[in-house]
Amino acid sequence: MIALVFVACTTTSEETITVDTTSTTEAPVTTVQQTDEPTTTTEPTIEYVFDVEKMSPFTGKELPPETWLKRPKRVIAFKIDNNINARPQSGLQEADAVHEILVEGGMTRFLAFFYDNTSKYLGPIRSARPTDPTMVRPYGGTLVVSGATAGLIPSIRELGVPVLEEQNSPSMFRISSRNAPHNLYADTELIRQKIDDRGFYFLQPGPGPLYPFGLNQNNWNEGADRITIKYSEFTTVIWKLDGDTYSRFIIDKYSDNDEATAHNFISQDGNYTDILKTETIVVIQGPIYKDKATTLPSVLTVGVGNLYIFNQGNYIEGTWRRGDISEPFVLTDNNGNDIQVPPSTQWLHILPNEGFVTVDN
Repeated sequence: MIALVFVACTTTSEETITVDTTSTTEAPVTTVQQTDEPTTTTEPTIEYVFDVEKMSPFTGKELPPETWLKRPKRVIAFKIDNNINARPQSGLQEADAVHEILVEGGMTRFLAFFYDNTSKYLGPIRSARPTDPTMVRPYGGTLVVSGATAGLIPSIRELGVPVLEEQNSPSMFRISSRNAPHNLYADTELIRQKIDDRGFYFLQPGPGPLYPFGLNQNNWNEGADRITIKYSEFTTVIWKLDGDTYSRFIIDKYSDNDEATAHNFISQDGNYTDILKTETIVVIQGPIYKDKATTLPSVLTVGVGNLYIFNQGNYIEGTWRRGDISEPFVLTDNNGNDIQVPPSTQWLHILPNEGFVTVDN
């Protein structure tokens, strides 16, 4: 909830009357002296309060009643492929938020979160990875995947994250224009019905944000018109400021092109293609470790690490902290002050410490 808080303006004026009685032959002289005290004028300040019932935990924005009245719902996180053969993807532009996470081979995959938004054509959907439950758990969400390496799904469920694997059509379907395994797609609302049938629902009040939203960005720096995020020698993401949003480009060493290319999405009928965009980019860095159950490379998201946030050409650096995967992140700047993320669309990068973030004007 955004509330305008006004401080009342007060003006105090006091008249001092002095009577001169030194003369006995003339009428007394009355002198009026005007004494003005300083006038206090305060501009209205805006206070941000997150309303768990009426606002999005993914953007921090207030929602129209026709949206939030449909709750309670459970958050659903779909694992989305980012192999060169999976591009352009579909449905990412419709997600409430997207998280990008390192996988083996120096590549990345996405978690596309759906809570208030929907997509009839989301994909390609791929298998789970060990970092996934650490990002889904704070929302009380369900992870939707095509499958996983042996032993991983039981360990994810032990962390308190329900998992839904590949389903039959029409909730999930394989398209003929792509080769397996890059051809599994889903209708998010039909998947939600499957989840509801299994009792995987989240009662109100719904989940809170993963990190604090707010309107105070007074200590942010200017000059973030181009952001380069290097995951590995194989995968580099570039965000370019275009108006109030950032457009996404990618350099993929697995392709034949070493230049940055626009990262587009495509509609189900193939007639609509556009570049992926976001208003805010959040980067949290953590150490790489090998998952015990699968030996797959994973990024640690519990503890402490470097933080970068970008919005409308401005940025701030700091530190993230959290003690458990069920908790939200605590964000502070380099002086120890709390950071507030602007209410806006969000793209979160889970970046290994070996990666790099470069900011250009």
